[in-house]
Parts: sequence; structure tokens; C-alpha cells
Amino acid sequence: MSRTRFSFTRMLAAGSLAGLLAISLSACGGNVAASSESSCTPAHKDLKTVTEGELTVASYDFAPATILNGDTLSGMEGDLINEIAKLECLKVTVNSSGGAGAVISSVQTNRVDIGSGGWLRTKARQKIVHLSTPLWSDAQAVVSTKGVTSENLEGHMVGSTSGNLWNDSMTKWLGDKFKIYQDDESLFNDLKAGRIDAAMQSAISAKYKLQQNPIEGAQVVNVKPNPNVPEFASVGQVMLPSSLDNEAFGKALDEDIEKLRADGTIKKILEKYGIDAAAGEPGAASEL
Repeated sequence: MSRTRFSFTRMLAAGSLAGLLAISLSACGGNVAASSESSCTPAHKDLKTVTEGELTVASYDFAPATILNGDTLSGMEGDLINEIAKLECLKVTVNSSGGAGAVISSVQTNRVDIGSGGWLRTKARQKIVHLSTPLWSDAQAVVSTKGVTSENLEGHMVGSTSGNLWNDSMTKWLGDKFKIYQDDESLFNDLKAGRIDAAMQSAISAKYKLQQNPIEGAQVVNVKPNPNVPEFASVGQVMLPSSLDNEAFGKALDEDIEKLRADGTIKKILEKYGIDAAAGEPGAASEL
């Protein structure tokens, strides 16, 4: 992502100048303000981030959770992250290099502060990143025009995108009948063209995509428990991963999320994107 850079190549003045005011670039609420003093008070003092004054986010296009538009991040998670940044007086900076497959590793290696893009709480991820308190619940689903469900996947050509938690289990189960794509656009294009029989996807994301770009006859069916795919055991809880090395940041992140739930912000964000607000009350934290 390119960042705006401020340079002064010439300073000309007619007559004499009593002095030059220092120009400070503050990022309270994600905005750049020309002021010598910031009026923003962070919810958590001395919060350490990868880059001082910034909240760096590894993300990719995964509507409606994350929507990238140049340097800006929106969508359900994007809007929530912007609200968190406001609470902490930070400027949101997005790193989209590497796509979905690079998000968790970028967090784990401290290249970014948090990851975004529909990541679910799992026991495996708990070992390598801090799992934030749940944002909302999101069922796993099968998208198909041929009546394929989680109960009759075997024998069909099935696709999924890189980074999905069920990929390893389904690769072992379905072998060369399971194809991993680098982005959702390619996945849904192949589904529409009939090159795959079914796509594995977040239910929220799949329904949103089909509203924006309908595929004739496509249905979104939530998965049922399947012994071949342990990750289908229960409905997933979406979280924002952060580094295990920055415990204070993880705690602050959790507290900010709960504050935004309590004041109704999460409910409003979900409703903005046409999602049932009940998803924003996912219950006690759990891992798949």
C-alpha cells in the first residue's frame, strides 16, 4: 500500500518570520490532523503497535467482512477495526500483500498488529496467535448449483480459498477432488462456469457474494457435523488475530471489542451489511 508522504522542498517567506510552527501528523480516529497537540485520548495508554501511531492490518478482499478500496478498509470487520482505531487514537494502515494466505503469518511474525478477513477461532490458531474475543458467529457453508451439501461432498469437485480452516481436512478426505484457490473471485467464477460442483465458504460471505453477483440456481447450505472434517463440528466464531508477543495489545483489543458490543456499535455494523444482529452475540468464546 502506498502511503502519502509529506515533503517540503522549499520554504519561502516575504520579510521575516517570527518562527515556524511544528507540523504534527496525528491519527486520532484514523484521520490525519495538522495540529501541535492531539485532542484524542486513547482508551489504553502506552499501547505498543508495530508502527507508532498506526494500527497495521493484514487483510484482503473478503466481502462483506473486509472490503479494500485503495488505502481504506471497510466491510463488517473493516468498520469495526476503524472504530477500534478511533478508541486508541491510531491511524489504520492496510497491508494486503500475499492475500489471505499471508494474514496469519504476518501476525505471527509481528509484521502487522492484527489480521482481518473472516478468521475463526480454532485450537490450532490458538497456539500461534492471540485469538480476540469473538466478534460474531458465522457458520461454514456449501455453495452449489447441483444440490451438493456437506453430507454428499464425496465424489464431487469442491473448491475453497487459501487459508480456510477446513482445507487440510478436506484435502486428506477428497484428494484431487478438492481445489484451493487464491481468491474468492476465481472460486466463484469456476462455480458459475461449472468447473467445480461446490464451493466451501463462510455462510455470511457466500450469501453476500450471491446478492452482489447472482449465480443461477446457487444455494447456500450450512454444513452439518462430518467425521471427515472436524472443523464442521460447530458454528465458528470470527476473531481478529494478534501477536502472542504483545499480551497488552491483545487484552486491549478484547476490551475494545466488548465495549463496542455493549454500546451497540457491533449491532449497527451487522445491520448495515444486512446481517442478523443476533450473530453479534456469539456466546462464550470457543475454538473449533
